[in-house]
Amino acid sequence: MKTLAYPDNNRLPSLLIIITFAIYVAFFATYHDRMGSGIAALAIIPVIGASWYFGIRGGSLTSVILVLVNTAIIFIADPSDTGWFTSPGNLMGNASLFLISLVVGSLATVTRERREAILKLEKYERERQAHTNFLERLGSITGRALEADSLTSTLEILTESIGRLFGADDCFFSLWDETKQVPVPAVAHGSMSDIYLDIQFEPQDQVPSTFALEAGEPIAITDLNDSPYIDPKIAAIYPSHSMLVIPLITQKRKLGSLLLGYNESRSFTPTDMERARTAAEQVALVLSKSLSLEEERKQVKQLTALHDIALISIDVDNEDELINRVTDIIGQNLFLDNFGILLLDDQAEILHAHPSYRFYSSEERHMMDVPLDKGITGQVARTGMAQRIGNVRRVKEYLDVDERTVSELSVPIKFKERILGVINAESTKKDAFTEDDERLLVTLAGQIAIAMEQIRKAQAERKWLDQLAHSNDLIYALAQITTHMEKAFSIDDIMRNLGEELKKIELTCIMAVYDSDKNLFNVSYTSMEPEFIEIVENGLGYPMIRYTLAPDKLGPENILYPIVLSSPVDEIQKLFAGIPRQGVSDLLYAIGVGPEREPLRLPLVFEENLLGILWIWGENLTKADLPIMSIFAKQIGVSLERARLFQEVQSLALTDHLTGLQNRRSLFELGQVEFARAHRLNRPFCCMMLDLDHFKQVNDTYGHPVGDQVLKEFARRCKESVREIDLVGRYGGEELIILLPETDRETALQIAERLRSSIVVKPIKISDREIAITVSIGVATKDENTLQLETLIARADQAMYMAKHKGRNCVATSK
Repeated sequence: MKTLAYPDNNRLPSLLIIITFAIYVAFFATYHDRMGSGIAALAIIPVIGASWYFGIRGGSLTSVILVLVNTAIIFIADPSDTGWFTSPGNLMGNASLFLISLVVGSLATVTRERREAILKLEKYERERQAHTNFLERLGSITGRALEADSLTSTLEILTESIGRLFGADDCFFSLWDETKQVPVPAVAHGSMSDIYLDIQFEPQDQVPSTFALEAGEPIAITDLNDSPYIDPKIAAIYPSHSMLVIPLITQKRKLGSLLLGYNESRSFTPTDMERARTAAEQVALVLSKSLSLEEERKQVKQLTALHDIALISIDVDNEDELINRVTDIIGQNLFLDNFGILLLDDQAEILHAHPSYRFYSSEERHMMDVPLDKGITGQVARTGMAQRIGNVRRVKEYLDVDERTVSELSVPIKFKERILGVINAESTKKDAFTEDDERLLVTLAGQIAIAMEQIRKAQAERKWLDQLAHSNDLIYALAQITTHMEKAFSIDDIMRNLGEELKKIELTCIMAVYDSDKNLFNVSYTSMEPEFIEIVENGLGYPMIRYTLAPDKLGPENILYPIVLSSPVDEIQKLFAGIPRQGVSDLLYAIGVGPEREPLRLPLVFEENLLGILWIWGENLTKADLPIMSIFAKQIGVSLERARLFQEVQSLALTDHLTGLQNRRSLFELGQVEFARAHRLNRPFCCMMLDLDHFKQVNDTYGHPVGDQVLKEFARRCKESVREIDLVGRYGGEELIILLPETDRETALQIAERLRSSIVVKPIKISDREIAITVSIGVATKDENTLQLETLIARADQAMYMAKHKGRNCVATSK
């Protein structure tokens, strides 16, 4: 009934009026003569219908037509019947029709207007409710987007939710690159979510986002393949047939765009466009806040990284720990793809990737070493200039470690003008790095360079201090060893003492003594334990001790110089022919000479005369100890020469037969050795010449036998008054010489005075008589003008005669 009363179109009312009109005319024409004028009252039905559907005009027009039709039918039926036309009933009936059309038409108009008003209000209410629902959903979306903890999460929420809000099949979100004036794909929801980020646009590309952002209004594209807003090649990328492009602009700043894709063809209504504008305003505000927040987060991360790296440089004490922690901080917070540090080897001109170099991919990858003339990092290390490459695939001879890498940022680690290494960051996105990223990485590289330099300086200082302490300990230990060797008077004792003392400081040695007559070296001693000697001799196939070596096997040009054996295997193969190289390596490893050990080969010389060779090694012995050990080797040479001389002197009756002191020859030979050592090491050395006063009178008074007894007692007292290392000998007659190594002038004078007074206060007892004697002593001290022992003795002799001239029984010193 409602449809009949208020049809949606004019066809149904017209049809109903025509039908009722036709029925009435047919009925009136058929029955008016039988039913009379009363049948004309049925005309009210089409009049009411026409008035209801078409208003007063329609009802009036229908009334007029009906009156004319009635008149025509009656006139045709009976032309002579004119009374019907003028009868009061007919006139009243016609007037009633016009009145009814007026009343019903007015009522219908009012009813229709009221209904239209109600429908309009209902429409407005539906639209308002729909708009309210849209705004609520949009508000909910923006609220959730604002609560996201990262820009990526914000974009994902907006993309997915806005797409659903507009009923789109796909939704694409692009950020705007103001520098390059191109949209940058950020997030996609729908069929292209996996590949959308790989799309790269160029400034010359014709894309909808650019047009929408320039226009500042949403753009509706009904057919994506036939649109002036997009290049056909780019349109072929999208699966959509229609698209609604929403620009995101706030305060005249272009932020990005939302692209809503529809697989079916679709036309967009004004409501769609209005909603797009509303969404653009709200999403732009959310995006602006998210971008600002992301920028703040980025700045906080950057400042935090700078702060943490500054703290790390204070906390760590080695370079590896510094780089490990720096790589971890930067790689996790700032550059999330491939990132790491390469250190420069100046001598090899190669960048070595630090083990902490990290890759985004879970696949096992390793950064290769890079020569300075290869790749981006090599160029940065060579030139000292940072490089920011937007697309590495366009770089010739690019060193491809990770095929996913598209862009790269390399910055030199520079301290002043010295290159220490390179910081390298890579990304899977094109043009991923900005000028701000480059400035940040340059700042970080500066901090790292300062920290590395401080660590290296501190390590160098610690190494120097450790080496100094080690050298001091070694010098002290070697001095003790030298003291023990000085107590030995044979070469065998010297070698045995040397080996035992070296063991105490965890050093091992092998000594070969040189036989000048045969021009051969004889391996005479080793401090290795017996089980190790057995291992070596089993490897050699013959005894090691007494093995002879020709000098030419040691390299005649270097035999007089101490050297570090950087390749002990080569040395052993030269000395012991016929042993395979692997066998030599095994033997060396067995005796504690591994790849990290570098034994020393020390010549044992005395005044440029080669006495032997000493091989020495140990855990605490390094190449830095070579200068100290070479001095020590000279001390060993002195000891060997002294032992040789001692043995030679002994063989030639080294002692005076009367006094038991060294005779003049042995005194001069041993004195030469000690004097040479003192002169070489610039150590103090003194000589005392002693002569008994009026000794001729003792011989004349008591006889020569008593004189001999007096001389023997005098010699004994002199021997007991000095140290064991001092040399006491008979110079001739009643004259004695005392040579005092390591003794300065003041000490020598004190010794001389003590000896003189002991002679005076205690007469010499011979049988039952006491003979009082005195002594005159001359003292001479080695100085820069005293280059020979004979000169020193002559000066002491002159000083002794000065004491005689002063009245005897006194001590005098030479000037």
